[in-house]
Amino acid sequence: KEDRAACYLIWNLSNLVNIAEKSLEEFPCRTIPPFTPWFPSGRCAMRSWSVFKQGSAFNKTIHPFSGHFQKVVERFRLHSLQRAKWIIAELNCVTSSLEDVWTVLTRTMRQSKLPTCNANIQRDLAQIWVFCDVLYSEYVGHFLKREFKLTGQISLSVHKQGAVFSM
Repeated sequence: KEDRAACYLIWNLSNLVNIAEKSLEEFPCRTIPPFTPWFPSGRCAMRSWSVFKQGSAFNKTIHPFSGHFQKVVERFRLHSLQRAKWIIAELNCVTSSLEDVWTVLTRTMRQSKLPTCNANIQRDLAQIWVFCDVLYSEYVGHFLKREFKLTGQISLSVHKQGAVFSM
């Protein structure tokens, strides 16, 4: 009985291998194309995050919210330490490229010119996201528009609320 069971098992395995081989014959073989990166090869260090230095002091005076921004804060019940993000689109960068703005922005944050900020470049969306506390968000928005000569509207977005303010 054991010999019969072993023979039956071998016969089943042999049939299984034959079925697998025949099913694989139906699939065409193709060569994989060579890898080409989606980012510009000449200038990508691919460091997407830049973080504000916590130990350094921010020496600028932050003015109180404008009346319009104060109404937004009250309407959406935003906490002053809640995180928000400014969205800079490629269309906002008329005088320079998005990559150039990103390079200068990371240098600016390393020099502690933007309080509580960190940023991320979303190359697939052609956007830069600048995160900051609501307390500093109006100051940061004005700074971004002025320093990078951004055109059009940049939007301030808050988690679960979406875009709440633009300038």
